[in-house]
Amino acid sequence: MARPENPIDPTAPYATFARQLRKLRQSSGSPTYTTLARRAKYSVSALSQAAAGRKLPSLELTLAYATACGGGREHWTEQWLIAQHQSGPGPLDGPTAAEVRPWSTEPPVPALAGTPQEFIACLRELKLWAGNPSLSRLEAVAFGRGFRLPRSTIGDALSRSRASLPNAFVVRSLVLACLTVAQRQNRIRAEEARPVAEEWQEHWLRVHRSCQRPPRPVSATAASRVLAETVQTVVLPPRQDHALNPIGKVPRDRRLLAQALRELFDELDLSLRGFAVRHHVDPSTLSRYLSGSRIPPRGFLRVLVREASMRRGGESAPEALQRLDALRLAALQAGALPAPPPEADRLDELRQALYDAHAELRRSIELEAALKAQRLSRQQAIARLQAQMGELQGSRSPQPA
Repeated sequence: MARPENPIDPTAPYATFARQLRKLRQSSGSPTYTTLARRAKYSVSALSQAAAGRKLPSLELTLAYATACGGGREHWTEQWLIAQHQSGPGPLDGPTAAEVRPWSTEPPVPALAGTPQEFIACLRELKLWAGNPSLSRLEAVAFGRGFRLPRSTIGDALSRSRASLPNAFVVRSLVLACLTVAQRQNRIRAEEARPVAEEWQEHWLRVHRSCQRPPRPVSATAASRVLAETVQTVVLPPRQDHALNPIGKVPRDRRLLAQALRELFDELDLSLRGFAVRHHVDPSTLSRYLSGSRIPPRGFLRVLVREASMRRGGESAPEALQRLDALRLAALQAGALPAPPPEADRLDELRQALYDAHAELRRSIELEAALKAQRLSRQQAIARLQAQMGELQGSRSPQPA
């Protein structure tokens, strides 16, 4: 007969989480820790300590314990994140609880989300990362930033039973509200929050496209022909995660275009991911533009030339755009790749207009905050001067005989 477990100390920092683990084990038939060790590939002592409550087990150990007992990985990931935020190992001697970054210094982003359900799960994870604020608090924070985001809308957007993707405004407002809460608790800086919000918009657009435009079926003959042409004309190098892919073995016209694009891109002093997030471009697509394996739309050329011009001090460079247009036209006329659809240029223009509108909105909000602070400062100065004048008048008034 297996030896019974020691009772959980109710004053232990993670007593509640330990009781949840033990309840899961009981619901699965109370297997022995020897049996769990074989299933989870962890030692008996490690699994026993995980359900003791004295310290929080690692996420890997928690998921191994839960999986061995038949628990779901997503549910127990949430429970682990909540436990780490609510309790924390031991008392806080230095900073306050609001200043402690709970389970990760990096906010989650739906980089691997391919379905609306996976995207919504990432939204719930972002809410947990921000400290699991209540729906009322998120509504108030969003209202303070100028967005109307009712609690019912937030709950519907985060619902586990939701099958469709929330609209772009709801996602943007919710992400900004979570980032604002995290920023107030010193989990993220203001300059870090902006690219994270833009990255969420890019991933929402990617998932939205995959839901709206299913891939067209391609016949086996057409697929074989395209594959043969690709192998003959394009030989891509191995993927490099920290640098641009070198220009592959592509036709001369596309090579000249890729080299011209790289010359401008090198002037920006931006990483591939930084440029992609700023201008709502998929990083893999941007890498193909710069390696010559894909001909970019004309809107991308305009964006790149404008960025390079601003880097030089705001000088316009129409000759650079004309040169790139000529190289692009030559690459298209060579017939190596089909021309991008006309909608691509229009889509780039709309993305840039959206980015400009967001930038103008941020500048307006910052200017309004600065004006309010200046008005408050002047009101305080006037109040101090009036008080000083009152004191002087009182001191100069004649004293009674």
